[in-house]
Amino acid sequence: MLNITEMAEELKELTAWQETPVVLDLGDYVKMVARALRKFFVDINHPEEYDITLYITADDGNNYYDREFLIDEEEYILSLCKIEFFQRVQTDVNNTFGYTTNALTITNADKPYANLKNTLEDLQHERRINFNKMVRYTLGV
Repeated sequence: MLNITEMAEELKELTAWQETPVVLDLGDYVKMVARALRKFFVDINHPEEYDITLYITADDGNNYYDREFLIDEEEYILSLCKIEFFQRVQTDVNNTFGYTTNALTITNADKPYANLKNTLEDLQHERRINFNKMVRYTLGV
């Protein structure tokens, strides 16, 4: 079983140093993992395997998806989560290019996020590499 809550906590830890427009709680990260999990089944071209009834909330409060995943599949799902996280940050950054106050005009306000585009490109590259390593899906097996 895939522990969605544990993966959400890992995503939160991996992205802890990135500022976000709003403070994200664990529930937000759990939703990101759930969306990445759904996208995983689309990407591997096995949409019939996705079943919303396999989501389980255990007595310990953790969320699970009742299917076994290999470690490469888990890494691929985590890559999808990181991409969604940074796309959210990028959406906020896209709204900030410059602003004017009564005293001065600020331009290039997005410079602190100049590497965000590269980060997303690197994550997309990592996702493609992870996918191609899952030969069972690239060959259509």
